[in-house]
Amino acid sequence: MNATTGNEAHDNTENVDWAALAPEGGERIPELLEQVATSDSALSDLHDIIHFPAPGHRAAPRAVDRLVDIATDEATQPADRWRPLSLLLELVSAHAEDRFPQHRDLDQWRDEVAWAISNDAEKVRAQYRTWMEEAPDEQHHHRMRNRLAVMEADDGAELLRAELETYEAVLARVPDLVTLLHGGANRGGLDRAGEWVSYLLGFLPGDAERISAEITGASQVLLAKDLRPAPKAPTSMREVMTQGLDSGEPLPAELFALGLVADPSDVDTTVGLVHQMAGGNLYNSFAASVALVLIHGENTPREGLRRIGRGGGTSMGYEGLFNESWPHCGNRSPQVLGFLALGRAGDRARRLRLDILPGLIKGEEESRALVTGAGLEIVLGPRSRGYTVEEHAQADYDEETLKVLWAIAELPASAWQDEEFTATLSAWALPDNAEEFCALVGVEPETETGEETEAAAPQRQQPQQQAPTGLLGRLFGGGR
Repeated sequence: MNATTGNEAHDNTENVDWAALAPEGGERIPELLEQVATSDSALSDLHDIIHFPAPGHRAAPRAVDRLVDIATDEATQPADRWRPLSLLLELVSAHAEDRFPQHRDLDQWRDEVAWAISNDAEKVRAQYRTWMEEAPDEQHHHRMRNRLAVMEADDGAELLRAELETYEAVLARVPDLVTLLHGGANRGGLDRAGEWVSYLLGFLPGDAERISAEITGASQVLLAKDLRPAPKAPTSMREVMTQGLDSGEPLPAELFALGLVADPSDVDTTVGLVHQMAGGNLYNSFAASVALVLIHGENTPREGLRRIGRGGGTSMGYEGLFNESWPHCGNRSPQVLGFLALGRAGDRARRLRLDILPGLIKGEEESRALVTGAGLEIVLGPRSRGYTVEEHAQADYDEETLKVLWAIAELPASAWQDEEFTATLSAWALPDNAEEFCALVGVEPETETGEETEAAAPQRQQPQQQAPTGLLGRLFGGGR
């Protein structure tokens, strides 16, 4: 690790006017950078000042090199490297929901920021509103909505430029960051640097070839177990504390990153992931299966989809397995990000995503509107198509559509107080209150008590005993 040279080359924090870049707390940034590796409170405070789109985010590009230097410095304890890495991850994964299922085109991003900087702010806002309304899918809708929200600030265009510059600053340090994939000290224990840097690298497809090569070289992912050399026994206590911690197995987070950066034409990586998929380690099998879906999209081998579904049926469930291999970015859980990312396989992953969706709609309050919109898009098409109340009243929806609508209808009354959630329903011209929505799909509104919830379930399960109305009735021959 070439840490000393890197620090000398990049540590220019003393020459930065932090207070000018971050009026709210910027003067504290140098001190917080010195403490960030060992202090949770310093990490939290620094994040609050420079995260996107906080007003102080204009300081973020200037902090990147120092954060990378701290993470890669040999003087930084391996158990402390996760802190600067976690902050870097938050800086490059802001609004992670608009990064999936498809990567953001870096050249197009640069052109967009240049356009936003060079034009009148109100003109830019108006264009973002149009793009948001006409977006071809939910990913682009959320991206445009998030951009519009940033542009509402007086210095919105500068914040958009700082976000891009931050990404490019981290991208430039990939050669240093990949060194943290190597060595037992980085690959073993809790909060291991190899895991956190893998999460970070997955969001940097701009250097995909290098990242993919480094991940496959850091572990034995390209070799089946029966072809791997026997591990060497440690000969000293130092080796016990370093190499002895590294089993040679790829980390689940490395498989996450490979899914986002590996080339579909790289046959060796695909074969290596297949070995992991069938290797008996539940976590790596699941992570490798998801990675195959992300790499090959609509050409995904059916086996990969089947194994993801099988993992969802284990005691760990989708939530536990995604938690093991995918990062938690901002207020988006690993399972939500994984659900969105599986959309890369298009209709190939349709049934799988519809299997995951009901649990997310019911359990992910922070992302309920987001996953509801994604689910409605799967079964009804994009919101920009234009829907009418009459269209729903006359529709004869299939079982998959009703599965999504039932999951929404079974939400507790408190869910309907979420304005973003009800606005999402309105985008498809669906009722935005529980009573009307449940009447449309032919189920009783859910209540807040578990006993009443269980009592209501059979009313949907037994349409022949209670003549249903609405969509459910039309599907099963009830009244219209």
